[in-house]
Amino acid sequence: MIPTISTLDYDSLLKYLEGQNTSHYGEDLESMLRSLRLEIDPAKVIVVAGTNGKGTTCAALQTLLREAGKNVGLFSSPHLEKVNERIKFNCRDVADEEFVRLFLEVDELIHDHNPSYFEYLTFMAANYFFRHHKNNIDFAIFEVGVGGTLDSTNVIPHDISVITKIGMDHMNILGNSLKEIARNKFGIIRSNNKVFHAKFSDEIADLANCCAIAKSAQLLEACDCSLSVDFSEKYPTFFIMSPWGKFPLPLPGKRAVENTALAMTVFAHIVPAPVQYMCAVEKICWPGRMEKISLQNQEIFFSGDHNVPGIESLLELLPYYMSGRNNVAFVVGICRDKEHRAMLQKLMDFPNSKLYLTETPIKTLKIQEYDPGFREMAIVADPNAKSALAAAMEDAQPNDLIVVTGSLYLVGLLRSLFL
Repeated sequence: MIPTISTLDYDSLLKYLEGQNTSHYGEDLESMLRSLRLEIDPAKVIVVAGTNGKGTTCAALQTLLREAGKNVGLFSSPHLEKVNERIKFNCRDVADEEFVRLFLEVDELIHDHNPSYFEYLTFMAANYFFRHHKNNIDFAIFEVGVGGTLDSTNVIPHDISVITKIGMDHMNILGNSLKEIARNKFGIIRSNNKVFHAKFSDEIADLANCCAIAKSAQLLEACDCSLSVDFSEKYPTFFIMSPWGKFPLPLPGKRAVENTALAMTVFAHIVPAPVQYMCAVEKICWPGRMEKISLQNQEIFFSGDHNVPGIESLLELLPYYMSGRNNVAFVVGICRDKEHRAMLQKLMDFPNSKLYLTETPIKTLKIQEYDPGFREMAIVADPNAKSALAAAMEDAQPNDLIVVTGSLYLVGLLRSLFL
């Protein structure tokens, strides 16, 4: 039961939202959007789908657009520490009080549809961007939650679709083959869209072309960019080599280059004279992605890689950090809907790796539910994430690397506890 308006506060609202889990599709979502009576210009809307890199691509595009003086709304998921992070205007999270007001405005119009948690947030963001900021918004970026075709973000009218790298994830919802997953993600392609995308694998390239042809959409592949690395300091410094110049990149590795290149490509097509703003990529801030934080005179890396492709990209990145280092300690918590065996096996195959198992604050796989072989392999298996990290820090030698990974929720929890 939703609290009455007179008693509704931020914390009680969160408890209510977290209990809403009935998802809707198709006409039900369209009906919710119509109920909001918003005037949405599709030319201002950018919808971003993909398996990994959606958030980084959105953050990079937001940064570039702001540098060009544009007013930008961003709806992203999941959050690290507070749900407000999911709704931003001009890089600022919506405040607690405004979050409550947004909910009340939207709930009054769509409550009878019984929206899910994510659907409420999607329509709260749309309401914020196109009612509260309708006179000054230039672009609204919506990051898809799961897939594309059935996601609530997909009902927002949009002229620009963006598709990041596609891999295997959410198979229980999207299908058990790369083509099935891709077909769902390609569902964000609308008639006459411009579709900006990371390079497609051979397995799904033909499917992408067919989808584009059927919708009279234009496929635009991300510009060719490369990675440059400076090893002169304790930790590597990364640069992106782009058609617009060489720029420092706050986010690390090949994956950051791929996602930033995609954002730069979108930006170059929608903003006149884009080259003068491209240096803004060095301002990109997207926490929890191989983020270094100093705790008790030790440096911990927080990297919320939450599926098999994410773990693979993390392992491609780690060799840059291992020069002169002995071991890497992985503090890992994984959500119950992920392929935990494959993720852990890849981590344990990395040379000189040590495992500290824990639980995530949301949708967690319980310690006793992990594969027995990995529980035995773990130096520590503790449901308390703070205790698991503390154990890794206590065990670490001066030249060891400590990486918290497996879930953005885990990264967010530990960041909030320590920072």
